[in-house]
Amino acid sequence: MTTIAVIAVLAAACLVVSLAVRLGAQRVLEEKARQGQLCLEALDRARGLDGGARAGRPAVVFSASPRRLGQFLAACFRDNPFRKYRAVLCFIRLRGVVRLFRREKVLQTPAAAAALASCRAAASEIGSLRGMEGGNAEVSCDVAVAGLQAIRLYMACSYDEAFSRQRFDSCFRVNNAFNGSFYKYRTADGRHFSFHVYYASQKAKMVKALGLPRDPDSFSMESSKVDRGLLGSVVAKLKAADLEELAFSSGACGCMLRNRREWEESPVGKAVTAMPLVKVAKVAPAGATGEVAVRKCPAPDPARGPLSGIKVLDLTHIIAGPACTRLLAEYGADVLLVRRGGFGGQEQSFLEFDGWAGKRSIQLDFNVASGLARAKELVREADIVISSYQQGALDRFGLGEAGIRALNPGVIYGKLLCFSDTVWETRPGWAPLAEDITGLSIRNGSQEKPRNLNGVPLDYIPGFVFCLGILDALKRSMVEGGAYTVTASLTRTASWLHELSDLWLAGKGGAAPRRGAAPRGAAASADGCRSRVARGLRHPAWDSVLLKVDGTSVGGVGLPASAAVVGEGLPSEARLGFSDGAEGWGL
Repeated sequence: MTTIAVIAVLAAACLVVSLAVRLGAQRVLEEKARQGQLCLEALDRARGLDGGARAGRPAVVFSASPRRLGQFLAACFRDNPFRKYRAVLCFIRLRGVVRLFRREKVLQTPAAAAALASCRAAASEIGSLRGMEGGNAEVSCDVAVAGLQAIRLYMACSYDEAFSRQRFDSCFRVNNAFNGSFYKYRTADGRHFSFHVYYASQKAKMVKALGLPRDPDSFSMESSKVDRGLLGSVVAKLKAADLEELAFSSGACGCMLRNRREWEESPVGKAVTAMPLVKVAKVAPAGATGEVAVRKCPAPDPARGPLSGIKVLDLTHIIAGPACTRLLAEYGADVLLVRRGGFGGQEQSFLEFDGWAGKRSIQLDFNVASGLARAKELVREADIVISSYQQGALDRFGLGEAGIRALNPGVIYGKLLCFSDTVWETRPGWAPLAEDITGLSIRNGSQEKPRNLNGVPLDYIPGFVFCLGILDALKRSMVEGGAYTVTASLTRTASWLHELSDLWLAGKGGAAPRRGAAPRGAAASADGCRSRVARGLRHPAWDSVLLKVDGTSVGGVGLPASAAVVGEGLPSEARLGFSDGAEGWGL
């Protein structure tokens, strides 16, 4: 065989493999797009939308484009901010991207697509109410880009060397033997247990509670192999339920892994599954006489978006809460994030960096009288106040829900919990814990080998659902008046993912519907939610995996593209950049 013939055969083989991979990706994405339709319909039902409301909102098209595979794979190698352990970040990115183009036991990608499309449609409806043209334009949602949102913390890039080092140090501290996303331990009664301590203060509390003769700061990524042996030997002497109670009572966080049935039969599981997916409650403010009047919002600036002029006070941290307020900023809201320090000095900058987009930050210390007084002034001025801190943490400053309502009776107040609004309301929690405790990790893996979901979807999807609740409350305040409290929960969203996965299996004949399931065959029906599937839609927002933004507080950055869009233009840099040192609203 001649050299030319060999080359020709190899080229043909490569072409065949390439076509096969592309065809496989297309099939998977088209299936996820159909699953997205199912999730959209389920989300409409969870919001209580009747047929008329569904018919009145913008239609949604879910796009399945196999070209995203090549785009995403290439992006895994580009824009890598870590000089040290560059290969580690590449591996994490590649693993996350490859999983996006595989079928999912738990429908995280379709759920994200449905939630993002619903948020974009709801924002457009609010724009229409405020006199903005194009409010009924079709919403386009790229399924693969929606799936990428679960790993956006790994894909987001900073180009400033000093800040990149700071982000790496943050990552280095978090990825230690206490990171429950990666490590599960066997207890004395043969159960799996995972620690979830992502702040240094929580890690110190857990080390003290376990009686470990170590400096908490000595637990790091480099020492994790030795540290896992130490933790494993300690955990092996304790029962899982006792260790869980020890973790929470010490002010740290950790859980015994449960299967779904165990979760739903527990007191906290029953309380969580009894909650709506997102609760939008009209409230009667204390001391107010009569109804809160219809909210009068000025006409929006089309260049900024349908929420322009809406003031959002952001009391959130890490990922889920900031994911909600980031979307509000993307739709044009004036989001003011309250922090003690600037963006560049945040302890968990690796985890929350991508959630800063579109925001300005004001530096206030609530322990200082002037800082607390200014915070209360901002509460009085805000249309929306959103908090994701542990329930009760801000009460001593008068910035819990009751205190905020006393300052601003007509405000829309949003709170994001890990558990229910009754049982375990004040307990802390994180996204990987929500997967472990609700049975998602076991469902995604097995009883013997539980496996967390791809990326951190139990941060991002609850954040998107939370945002949808805020938008629904804002719309209601504009139509019927009133003050509202919006409540969302990481574990309630986890239960919703169970329900969605059941719905899909039921539609395929693979399982009987569980709680909240629609009639058999609903998976094939999408007429009621006005959606369709398309192949390979093109939009400028999806031409690049990362959108480059210059001039932020930490220099140039690259942020993952938006999955759900309206119209043809790119989001403006003003809706992606972020800055420190604000003194108030930027209107």
